[in-house]
Amino acid sequence: MLRVFVRDRVPGPARRLRIACAAAVAACLAGCTILDPNVPTPEFDVPNLYINQKGAASSTATPYDFVAFRSKYLNELVALGRGFNFDVGAAIARIQEAEAQVRVAEQQLIPSITTSGTGASQSFAPGRGRSTTVTAALSGSYTLDIWGQYRSLLFSAKAEEWNASFAAALTTITTDASIATTYFQTLGAQEQIDIAKRNLAAAQAILKAIKDQFAQGTKNGIDVAQQETLVANVAATIPPLERNLQQYKYALAVLVGQAPEFFRYKGEKLFSVAVPVMPSGLPSDLLCRRPDIASAEAQLSAAKFNVSSARAAMFPSIQLTGQGGFQSAALASLFQPQSAFYNMAAGLVQPITNEYGLQAQLDLQKATYGELLQTYRKTIFSAFQNIESALIAYKKDAQQERLQQEAVTSARRAFELSGQQLKVGGIIDVTTLLQVQQTLFVAEIAHAQIRLTRLQGAVSLYQALGGGWYKPGGAGIAEVASVIEVKAKTP
Repeated sequence: MLRVFVRDRVPGPARRLRIACAAAVAACLAGCTILDPNVPTPEFDVPNLYINQKGAASSTATPYDFVAFRSKYLNELVALGRGFNFDVGAAIARIQEAEAQVRVAEQQLIPSITTSGTGASQSFAPGRGRSTTVTAALSGSYTLDIWGQYRSLLFSAKAEEWNASFAAALTTITTDASIATTYFQTLGAQEQIDIAKRNLAAAQAILKAIKDQFAQGTKNGIDVAQQETLVANVAATIPPLERNLQQYKYALAVLVGQAPEFFRYKGEKLFSVAVPVMPSGLPSDLLCRRPDIASAEAQLSAAKFNVSSARAAMFPSIQLTGQGGFQSAALASLFQPQSAFYNMAAGLVQPITNEYGLQAQLDLQKATYGELLQTYRKTIFSAFQNIESALIAYKKDAQQERLQQEAVTSARRAFELSGQQLKVGGIIDVTTLLQVQQTLFVAEIAHAQIRLTRLQGAVSLYQALGGGWYKPGGAGIAEVASVIEVKAKTP
């Protein structure tokens, strides 16, 4: 049992005011805290394994970072992006905004005190002099947060602060993925340019051989024209690839916070970049490994406290005001004890006329919570969809690349054999020779595109697994337990 003892020598209304204030504070401390917002707590069924997961999963498995690609140039670009990307910078500024909002919310729980000073001079009739009155005072006001209205707003602001932090992590991971994807597109464009130039040189060499045989009378004009057409078609594929290469470089410059004119690109061969093996971990770990899920949870928590605040606003509040200071007819005696004055007042405010509006505000906050609850559910299920899609793509793209490599090997062998036959006297049909050349060109371009797709798929899986991010251990959102309840379920 909480007991409050009041010892005060101030008589009359002031004493009764202090007793009332103490009783109100005692009631607040005794348990009249934040009201139960009476909103549902979400529950989710989480599978034990992913559908496309290989072998047994371990809860200790962690997503890789970009070091696993074994590309120093990619690591340098990612580091530049984290330091100078504009979206990352804006996300950090939003964290600072949220921190300031917390301080604004804290101010509601602190009494407001202002100072004032006045001086008034009054003239009298001749010979009677002048009278000056000087006043220095402190004024204060405070609303007792008996029902937890302002504390709920403070907790909501803290949840939004966590949300800003989680959103910044999501922005950083998205930026990392964009940089990696754009870098790989740059390597892919350069690889296809190299393939096209290599095939163009081979086609031109064959064209020269056919022209020599035409001069000797062993080939006709149609053979020459067909090979010339092939040479022109291969050459025509190079300009759009070069255009794409430059555009990817310009996009990469902006992603790392630089103007294209000042960006110095450094790259490597497409096939020198490793496609890493990624441990997917347990599905239940995903709730703590995806910042978008944590962000949705923080928004849900903030909305829950907004419901509490809106409900508390429907109850009466006690407002305290007071003023004290010194007043004197002479400046020299302003701070003498006899010049002191004070007054205090308490008011009970009961919402009556705006009850309809307060109820509407409560209904609005409950509806907002319901909306965010559905968004939260969708975020979790979409995360599982992202991982399953990335896992199946990772698996099938690897199979496709192996098959395409076999196709390239066969096409190159056929091309080498046809070239040997052409050299020994032109004993090969030109139509067959054209088909062999086109087959090799198409197979090599497809191989480069599939390799690019595999690298991009690895980035997508990295992003789907949370980019190596983990929810901070101290992230007790708004000083309350998490609203998530997870139930494991075998698929």
